[in-house]
Amino acid sequence: MDIDFKEELRKRDELLAGYLKQIEIQEEFIQKQKELIEYLEEHISKITDIVSGV
Repeated sequence: MDIDFKEELRKRDELLAGYLKQIEIQEEFIQKQKELIEYLEEHISKITDIVSGV
């Protein structure tokens, strides 16, 4: 029974490690999306300024 308990703990630890890696990847993806939004906002602002000046 002790072996089963250790095996279950090992499986749980692997699962948790996988979840943590997935969260890290999602955080990186969200950061990239934020950077893209900022980039687009800057360019939209420049375009708006150009159009307003016409």
